[in-house]
Amino acid sequence: MNKLNFALSIGLLAVVLAPYWWEDFPSMAVLYALMTASSVLYGLGCLRGPGNAYLWQQRKVPEAVQRLWARRMGVGYLLNAALCPLGWLLAAFVSFDTDFILLAQIVGLLLVSLLGVAPLLNTGKTSA
Repeated sequence: MNKLNFALSIGLLAVVLAPYWWEDFPSMAVLYALMTASSVLYGLGCLRGPGNAYLWQQRKVPEAVQRLWARRMGVGYLLNAALCPLGWLLAAFVSFDTDFILLAQIVGLLLVSLLGVAPLLNTGKTSA
């Protein structure tokens, strides 16, 4: 996942800087593709990966809970990736600003990433 995080950062930086060298650079199209591809890769990484994170292991979250939340996050990332094609399909029938699709994907990526905090909420509590 660290490589994917680094690649996403470099990709976003490249999209921001590319218009300085290439005047007709299709920034929005590349951003749509970058956000969709990163959501798919994060989703597949969560679904097919070991299902644990460093902070989850450090806080001693049970493995079953780690797998459960990793799978939930994987499904969330894949649903976030589906926003782009479904949004463009909807835009063919309903008139709206298509930049909203990209904004929804960015916010969705952030919200699904924050789901990783949920397993940590119960680890500090003791049962009475």
